[in-house]
Amino acid sequence: MSTGHTTRTMRAARLYGKLDVRVDQAPWPAIEKPDDVLIHISHTGICGSELHAIEGYELSKGALGGALAPSNLGHEYAGVVIEVGPEVKAVQPGQRVTVVPRGPCGKCALCRAGISALCRKVTHRGGSWAEAIVAPEQLVYALPEDVPNAVGAITEPLSCAVRIIDRAGLKTGQNVCVIGAGPIGLFSAVLAKHAGAAQVIVSDIRASRRDLAKRMGVDVVVDPTTQDLREVVMHLTHGRGVEVSMEAVGLEPALSQAIELVATGGTVMWAGLAPTHISVPLSPNDMFLREYTLRTSWGGVLEYERTIRLEQAIDWTPVVQEQFPLDQAMHAVQFARTQAAGKVLLTIDD
Repeated sequence: MSTGHTTRTMRAARLYGKLDVRVDQAPWPAIEKPDDVLIHISHTGICGSELHAIEGYELSKGALGGALAPSNLGHEYAGVVIEVGPEVKAVQPGQRVTVVPRGPCGKCALCRAGISALCRKVTHRGGSWAEAIVAPEQLVYALPEDVPNAVGAITEPLSCAVRIIDRAGLKTGQNVCVIGAGPIGLFSAVLAKHAGAAQVIVSDIRASRRDLAKRMGVDVVVDPTTQDLREVVMHLTHGRGVEVSMEAVGLEPALSQAIELVATGGTVMWAGLAPTHISVPLSPNDMFLREYTLRTSWGGVLEYERTIRLEQAIDWTPVVQEQFPLDQAMHAVQFARTQAAGKVLLTIDD
């Protein structure tokens, strides 16, 4: 087992300041613990939380670990195992894998109370915008032969959408509206349709996202710059509203609009990561009279097994077509911020 000291370096894209992502040299990761797995990364995703940090939004410390510049970026990825520690049994060199960015410790108060999905004990060393990474065996999942690496790299955000659907308590035959067709919103809309929703309505200001939503089978796609989303929803639901209203933006007015669109007795899901300065006015009287449920959802670390099955059951390849080499990380970031339709991936050459 390596002592962790090496002179070898690798390319890594790191955050130096607002809108300042640079690809430079970083130490090559080494096996340090008996359960460590060293992975050569092939594809890694650009997450909305990372875009927030790059844009200079203040996030809660738990979102990105509160690291100081230059800070590592990336936690959505797939690759090939290079080396394993002496106690690793679940995977072996040459195997394709994806990795959970964090895992429950099993010991803290949250875990002991049965709320391990919200455990803040980070067990991953992060930084997947690089050539290689080390992760503990317990967080490493093998990819089936029929799941390509590009799709395996979206397992983490897709697992977030799986948890959103779970927490929404979606029932077959219900109507759903998703505000924001970025990756989390789009994934949630597609999963809602596959879970038996009668109608799925998606709204997004970006044309490329609306077009992709149509390709992925979404029933109704709305351009809120030219259409009134509330009018569309009320027309399609005969004035009632949708039973499940999802917000996947993390900004106003989307947060408030999700409440406006929900039917009496329905469920509002706030699923976008909002900067800390955002606040939303709530009417206790309206909540009381309509008796809607307001829920949030954070991560999907316990849903990886089911998520990988969904990667086998649903064709996600249209979502992962926008790929850029690691050396073009900042260009990829700008593309993700302004033009992307689906999940933007960085690719790392062998």
